[in-house]
Formats: sequence, C-alpha cells, structure tokens
Amino acid sequence: MIFSLGQLFLPLADLLVLASAECKSGIWSMNPDRMNTRLGGPKIRTFDHIPPRICFDKCIRRPRCHSFNYNRHVLRCELNYKPKPGSVEHFHNEVGFVYVDVDHYRGDPMYDTCLGNPCNSGEICEIKKDGGVFCVKDQEIRIEDCTKLREYEDKSGIYTIYPSKLMSKGGLEVFCNMTNGGWTVIQRRIDGKENFDRNWVEYENGFGDLQHEFWLGNKYLHLLTTSGSYKLRVELVHNNGTNVFAEYQNFVIEDAASKYRIIVNGFSGYGGRSYDSL
Repeated sequence: MIFSLGQLFLPLADLLVLASAECKSGIWSMNPDRMNTRLGGPKIRTFDHIPPRICFDKCIRRPRCHSFNYNRHVLRCELNYKPKPGSVEHFHNEVGFVYVDVDHYRGDPMYDTCLGNPCNSGEICEIKKDGGVFCVKDQEIRIEDCTKLREYEDKSGIYTIYPSKLMSKGGLEVFCNMTNGGWTVIQRRIDGKENFDRNWVEYENGFGDLQHEFWLGNKYLHLLTTSGSYKLRVELVHNNGTNVFAEYQNFVIEDAASKYRIIVNGFSGYGGRSYDSL
C-alpha cells in the first residue's frame, strides 16, 4: 500500500512547541506527519537529549536530510536520509516516536533558519547569537558499500564509500551500479581505449576513469572483500547486445603477501564456470 506523506497531519502542539525565547516569531509549532511511527533504516546522525526545535534545525540545515524521527520521552532525534519513502514497510509502529518530513518547510524563512546559507558541500551552517551564520564540518554516518548506499540512492554513478578498513583514510571513490540491488563496480571494459597491459604496481593501486574504463585496484579489493561478506557478478555484453552473466556467492581477495590471491565459489547464472579457488 502506498502512502502519500502529505496526508497525515495530526495536531500535537504539546510535542513540538518552543517558547518565544528560542524563536523570534513567537511560539513555534508544527504538526508531525506520522504519530507513534519511526522511519527505519540507517541514519545520517542521531542526537540525544535535545528539544524538538533543535532536532528540526539539525535536519533542515543539512541538504541531505529529508526527515527526522523524534521521541518526546527520551528526547531522541534521528535524522533520515531516505527521501519520500513510498512503502509502508519502511515505517515501524513505535510508541513515543513521531515522523516529520522537513521538505515541506524548505524555503520558508520561519522554519528554514539557514535559508540561502553559504556553506560548502560537507558543511552545515550554525546560527550566531547576533543572527549571523558560520559553517562547520558535518560528520555523517558513512556508508560501507554500494549495496547499503542503494537504500538512499537509486541512480548509478560515482560515490564515496567507507569500508571499515578505510574509514580513517577518507573513504574510497567508486562507481556504483544501482541495478539489481547495488553493485560496487571493480572493473569495466567498454571499447578498449584504456590500456589494461599494466604492471604490478598499477594493478595494485588501480587505474583508468571511473566514468569509463578502469580497474579499481587490488589493494582496495582486498580491503573491501575482507571488510564483510561479498559476492561477485561478471557481466559480458556481445556486440549484438546479447548479455550473459555469472554470479559467485563468495568472493575474497587476499593481501599483497599472498599476491592478491582470489577465492571465489558458489556459481550461479548463465555463461560461466565455478571455481573453488584460484
């Protein structure tokens, strides 16, 4: 069943109200879109022990935040990335939580406290006591791979992911193919314009153009595939448009000391063969 999120406006003035000391326009209030409801999935950020207006501000000041869950009993604020969830399966009945979609309030100076803010990507604006703004670096939850990113993005393209073993190194830029659940592309060959006759160091570090032809890099494949459980999909497209593929349920690239040995098994698909290890 599909729900329109603009239809469920219920009054709850005692929940989302602040005194005029915190808002120049007097009493600030808003109506939640869903009561006793929480949007599931990973969060951008979670804050505890903050009032509802501050939770609202923390969301609307982040361009990637579309909504938030707020619990009035424990003063918990959860910022959501997923825009306009269309399925009831994304929502959970949880007493005490309300769900608020902030996108209807963007552009309204009464609510959008940093309207037209000058901050760069990756920053959020904060309000000074004199009404001015300043920018601070945002620290959002970082997504480990393209499969998890698929919960938020449905368009294939270049994204930065943060496998656990690369979390402290600024992440890894990859091409995500969002078809069939979200795949981290490790190699692409299209027209032969990229030279794949490379040496050990180049294959270790990766080469090419993520938008076109490339090899991601053996050292990154090792860090990725040893950060969790991964499978491999190989797709081949003939000049006449015929497509064949093979999937392997277990895929690991070992470290440099093992010369990046590949372990792959659990074949399924059309056009391929099964290997226990290579």
